[in-house]
Amino acid sequence: MGDLSAHDNDRSLQRHIINCSVDVYDSVRDIYLGRLVNIHVNGLMVVGDIALEEDTLYEVDMHLPEDNQVLQLVVDCLWTRNADENGKHWTGFNIIDVSPAAAEEIRKLIALWCHG
Repeated sequence: MGDLSAHDNDRSLQRHIINCSVDVYDSVRDIYLGRLVNIHVNGLMVVGDIALEEDTLYEVDMHLPEDNQVLQLVVDCLWTRNADENGKHWTGFNIIDVSPAAAEEIRKLIALWCHG
């Protein structure tokens, strides 16, 4: 995870670590991308088995544990890194298309899921 520490220092918005399991899927290809690691109103990070392509747009569904709700977002893959030698990949996204209702839902979920 050494690659991420330098990247962390460039962040202008606080990331909120998720304390529950949120699965993220590519809604166009209908494949599992991974688990949500952290989020803020403009972006998110996922860890998963698939190496995604940087500078590529993805339509994603976040499957929330509350009421089996699905939050739909369009995100731009900003970067991807190998996670040690376990075959996992860290991927950072910028949220580029989100409805006002979904943006408000993200704010509520951050308050619900995150501590501090």
